[in-house]
This record gives sequence, C-alpha cells and structure tokens, in this order.
Amino acid sequence: MAELPILPPAKYVKNGEYESAYFTLGERGNEPLLLCHGLAANGLQFVADAEFFAAKNYYVIVPDLRGIGRSKTPPDPKESDFSIPNLASDLIAILDKEEIDEINWVGNSLGGILALFIMGSSPKRLKSFISFGTAYSLDVPEALIPMLKFGSESLGKEISAQIGAKATSFNRQAQDIIYEMVLKADIFVVISIANYVRKYDFIANALSFENPILFIRCSTDFAVNAALKPTLEAMQNSSNFTLIDIKGAGHVANLDRPKELRQAILDFLKKNID
Repeated sequence: MAELPILPPAKYVKNGEYESAYFTLGERGNEPLLLCHGLAANGLQFVADAEFFAAKNYYVIVPDLRGIGRSKTPPDPKESDFSIPNLASDLIAILDKEEIDEINWVGNSLGGILALFIMGSSPKRLKSFISFGTAYSLDVPEALIPMLKFGSESLGKEISAQIGAKATSFNRQAQDIIYEMVLKADIFVVISIANYVRKYDFIANALSFENPILFIRCSTDFAVNAALKPTLEAMQNSSNFTLIDIKGAGHVANLDRPKELRQAILDFLKKNID
C-alpha cells in the first residue's frame, strides 16, 4: 500500500446532536475555498489538494460530512438525520464558525449535490461552484439501495472496500486512499445518505444561480456520465456555465488525475474570481 496522506488537526463545530470535523490550511483572509468529498469518502480525499491550493494563497476548508471520518455521531442515529438538508446545514455551520459569508465550492459527487441544494436555500453563500462526479439531477432505482446494503454486509468491510476501490479508480495510489476511506465508513451512514441522494433534481437551482459554475466531466466516470444528459441540456445556454473534460479521470478525478484537475480549478478561479 502506498503511503497515505496525513490529515491535519481537526476542528469541530456542533449542529444539534452532531459534531462535524473539518480541517483548514492556508492563511485566514486569503480567498476561501471549500473541498467537499463524496459518499463513503472523507477529508482524506482532499489532503493533497488542500496543500496545493493553500500554497497558491487560498484559505482551504475540508470537511468530514455528518457521520463520516472524524465527525462525531450520537449513540442512536436515525436515517432521517442524514437527509440532504441536514448534511448541508452542517456545512453552513462550518462556514459560520469560520466567519465566511461566501465561498468557492469544489464538490465531488455528494459534495457537489450539497452545494446544489445550498444554491436553492442559501445561494449567497456560494461565490462559485465547481463539481466533478456530480449530476444535477438523478433517479436511481430504489431497489439498488437494499442490494448495496446486502452486498456490504455479506462481503464484509475489507472485501467491500477492496472492490469499491478497484471499481472507482484505475490508479493504484488512488485505490489505496479510496480503500482506506471506504474501510472506515459507517455502512448505516452510507446507506442512509444513499437513500436520500438516489433521487433528486437541482437543475432549477443551478439555472437560477448567477455566479460562475465549472462542470468537470471525467471520461471514465461511466455511471455519472450516463446520467448527465438532463444536466447538460439544461445548462448549455447558461452564460455562467463552463464545461471541460478530463481524459482518463474517473469518479474521484482529484485522485486519478490530480495535476489536471487542480490546474483546471486554478485556471477557472483565476479567470472568474481573482
């Protein structure tokens, strides 16, 4: 196994019964940038990216979503605790604690979905929106969720993590990071969140959003790419919407093609924000 990134010290913020962990890198007062992980991942996904952008004079925030990573969960969590509004409210609580009114948001998969929700509930909190591995609408058959749960429970955590890592990326170093994250993920939390994000439609939120949007399409992210037609048809005429492609990148493009993804984000922010 490759050497894993070292997580910086965690900060914490309470929101009801839940306490969310996050870390920050860079100088406070620099342009703020939030990097939000996907389902079954955690902040480990973005450690190297946070270091990169902090060195480029950004103040970087990397959360662990509710019930994930170093975030703290009460003794008897309920599935309803892991709805999209609840997950998003934790992230708003982090921004409030950091005294950041608006932020540049980079979201992978679930991390992008939560930003799309915030576009509808608190759009002024987003200075720009960048996503990869995120469709703006989705409709996955409900039957797939019990199948996911059964497969995880029957195979066990270690085998599930191995399969998940190899299915998500062709990059060996990326697989090691994905394996570590999936291995430590709470299956109850993952299934609970999956039940809420299997079906949503936030295209209207994106269409009404007035700030810059960058959509990164990854060539080997086959499942998400198959669901992109409604998103791209709706957004193609929006003057604030930019679409780019990264070849050879899968669902976690920041681990598959880190240099290409970072440069795309940096170029977009320099053009639209700096």
